[in-house]
Amino acid sequence: MRPASRDSHNVRQPGAVRNTNPVAPENSALADELRRILKGKPTVSGFNRSLKHEVISFFAAVFKIALVAVLCVGFAFGGFGAGMLLGYVSMTRPLSISDITQTDEVQTSFVYDSEGNVIARLTGSANVDRIYIPISEVRNTYLEEAVISIEDERFYEHSGIDIRRIGSAVLSALANGGSATHGGSTITQQTVKLISGNDEHSTSRKIQEWFSAMSLEQELSKDEIMELYLNLAPMGNNYVGVQAAAQNYFGKNASELNLAECAFLAGLPKSPSYYNPLRESGRRNALRRQRIVLSKMYELGYITEEEYQAALNTELLFRTEEAHSAADINSYFCEYAISEVINDVAETRNISVDLAATIVYNRGYHIYTTLEPNVQSVLDEAFSTRDLFQQDPTLLVDYPEKPQAGMVIINVQTGAIAGMQGGYGPKSGNMVLNRATQAYRSTGSSIKPIIDYAPAIELGLIVPSMIYVDEESHLDPNNPDAAWPLNADRSYAGPMTIRRAVATSKNTIAVKVWYDVGGDTALWFLMQEGIDMTAEGSYPAQAIGSFTTGITPLQMCGAFNTLASGGTYTEPYSYTQVLDSNDNVVLTNAPERHRVYSAETAFIMSDILEDVITNGTATGTVSIITNSSGEYIATSGKTGTTDANLDKWFCGYTPYYCGAVWYGYDNRLRQTLIPQIDKPNANRIWYYVMSRIHQDLPGASWTRPDNVVELEVCESGYWPSEYCREAHTTVTDYFVLGSYLTPTQDNVCPIHTAPEEETPEQPGITG
Repeated sequence: MRPASRDSHNVRQPGAVRNTNPVAPENSALADELRRILKGKPTVSGFNRSLKHEVISFFAAVFKIALVAVLCVGFAFGGFGAGMLLGYVSMTRPLSISDITQTDEVQTSFVYDSEGNVIARLTGSANVDRIYIPISEVRNTYLEEAVISIEDERFYEHSGIDIRRIGSAVLSALANGGSATHGGSTITQQTVKLISGNDEHSTSRKIQEWFSAMSLEQELSKDEIMELYLNLAPMGNNYVGVQAAAQNYFGKNASELNLAECAFLAGLPKSPSYYNPLRESGRRNALRRQRIVLSKMYELGYITEEEYQAALNTELLFRTEEAHSAADINSYFCEYAISEVINDVAETRNISVDLAATIVYNRGYHIYTTLEPNVQSVLDEAFSTRDLFQQDPTLLVDYPEKPQAGMVIINVQTGAIAGMQGGYGPKSGNMVLNRATQAYRSTGSSIKPIIDYAPAIELGLIVPSMIYVDEESHLDPNNPDAAWPLNADRSYAGPMTIRRAVATSKNTIAVKVWYDVGGDTALWFLMQEGIDMTAEGSYPAQAIGSFTTGITPLQMCGAFNTLASGGTYTEPYSYTQVLDSNDNVVLTNAPERHRVYSAETAFIMSDILEDVITNGTATGTVSIITNSSGEYIATSGKTGTTDANLDKWFCGYTPYYCGAVWYGYDNRLRQTLIPQIDKPNANRIWYYVMSRIHQDLPGASWTRPDNVVELEVCESGYWPSEYCREAHTTVTDYFVLGSYLTPTQDNVCPIHTAPEEETPEQPGITG
């Protein structure tokens, strides 16, 4: 406990009135720009620079300092630069901090599913990465003194910026060849950065930070600013604030910290990764910095020599890692929904993600999500069923890791995420890898409908009955002599319809169709479906799922849901609204929607994708779904396999739900190939989940638009004649009335005609 004699310690005198007068121009922190140009790491190694280069660099640094000094004088005395200053200040956005300063009470936030059931509570030991603590609870510790000593010794004297500290930084830079030994930011300025999340290195940002710091000093008391800093300071390992750090590093509350522990934590925010207490080297670095903090506290008179020596000799007892109970661990869906709320709060209020997270976790919010409990329960069951992941576990005994998967289910009617699973087996902790949203993997052939075929149908380039030739092709512009692409079975089937090419997943025809669409156009369609790969530029391998950057199950599910919903893309969303503790609306989620395909394209593509299940690559492992009464429910989907069988996909949908599954290995230690027996597991997982969540739903078919007709046509693309039928060259398929690819009776097949009659031989005349 703090000695009684320190009740009137040097942090501030009781009854002292904080100066709230506006800062005079001559005290401006425009020299704060110095901190930008004087910080950072060299871009060229020192031993590799010539003497000439060193001399030039030194004088350049001095010139920059002199230039900034001139600007400071100009700003201070008006005229020169005043317009620029006013311009920067006028663009400063106000800080939104009401939620975090309105009360000292930490309130539990709740997360609900779509039926109003509580599925998570966001406070306490279950969420120890950020726990808000009022400053009154740490007043009996040395935390304030430790932070002030190492970060801002005149915190209670300045009005947001410290001219003396800035001047000291300038002199330090001049004395050290352009490299200052310390920066000029005050605790108030650091708090501004923690609130706004803006750490851009620019003159405008520095001036705006200075102005915001002065504004913050006018709006809040010093205690409130210190409270914000103590709760928002980064403490390493995703821990934010002194309470989270105290609980995770020392296993106690911040109110129970001793002097040595306070000094240790006060030193972490400068570089949380360098001073990371969970790494051996980081802990050594942090202990060295702790001694510096203690020395500064003694120098400033915050502690006595006896306290200083005792703290130096105090052994820190770090908390050992403990297993979390299952009740402490949020589900993959909950974590994703919470992260979406945090990001939206940060964006709408112009605050940092860290501050937004602190608000969401500690201010009694009520988050209403889209989770459908019946869907999620089936997902949980599937991802706990070993047979769906390991057909023969004995084959995997020597594998460095076990197979994994990620799956997302979207409600077709709303576009909302109905369920999500990010990994096989029980979830081991919070903030672990969510393969449903964070596993960026190659998609293989599962991408074909949404980058090749649906765009081509929409553009009027193909119809299901159109004939393409599956043959050896040389379609790689970088290697035109090599046969590419190759089909999975390394063979070619000759002429076939588009419908059959999709069902059997022919790579050659997919790439040909991609060329017909055009690479940039194909990427445009993909972007409209929620997958933006335009930064990669277009290249033919994208037609069969080969991208530099992978794609997540959530992205694939959202894209396929575009077809399931009749051609309209809805950005997948996980929550509907957020209320505060007084039932005031904090956020209302209005997902972005836009039409990508016509209803005709969506219907035809969905009908083609049924063939994948009935007589294509998914046959035998996926079936058309029926409900508990045996009624047919339209089912469409597409398989996907990457080279060497590193990834397996199945993306499919019904009129009710769309689901996307990735299956494979994390490959953290090495690339692990999927055993032959496990190759259909993505299909099996998808069908296990989808068949069960449809049991109580009515039978349903794809809604055929009025202008989509079923016609018998010749494989030549013309209206069939009786001779086409005799030659068995006719097929029956869907067409859009009015399309130039839709044959009419005026365009009878000219290829299959009546056989020519043989002219009888005339008897010869002999003589």
